[in-house]
Amino acid sequence: MRKTTLVKVTLTALSLLSGCFYSDSEIYKVVPVADDPPEISVVTNLDTLYNPSVNDSLEVIYEVSIENGDLYFVDAVVADQTIHFSDTTHGSFWIYPDQSDETELDTLYMDFYHSTNSNSLADIAGYEALITNLKYAIDFSQEVSK
Repeated sequence: MRKTTLVKVTLTALSLLSGCFYSDSEIYKVVPVADDPPEISVVTNLDTLYNPSVNDSLEVIYEVSIENGDLYFVDAVVADQTIHFSDTTHGSFWIYPDQSDETELDTLYMDFYHSTNSNSLADIAGYEALITNLKYAIDFSQEVSK
């Protein structure tokens, strides 16, 4: 008897409590509050060179430091051809004479995709990115003959 009374009292008390509910017909708006924007700095071995020559090959070394954000990936392109793709903050890759159709100067584009810190759903899921671009003139005219 006591047990039955306790169960009835408990069920009655639980039914009197107000609860949260979600309605599909309602529109719930949330304004995301952005964090501080990321601060990104990139250092490469090409920073102090003027039109570095490829000759038989040219190594490009880079290091990325980013505060208040995440690096998603690095994309390096010469003559509309991706020559390096990575998701690490430091690395290196080689440029070879046959990677450009130009006989003199061509451009190396390095794109660094990183988080925005906007706190939107896309940013939280990693689908919203800022791009930091660097470009360097590369001299392909001094190819070594074989």
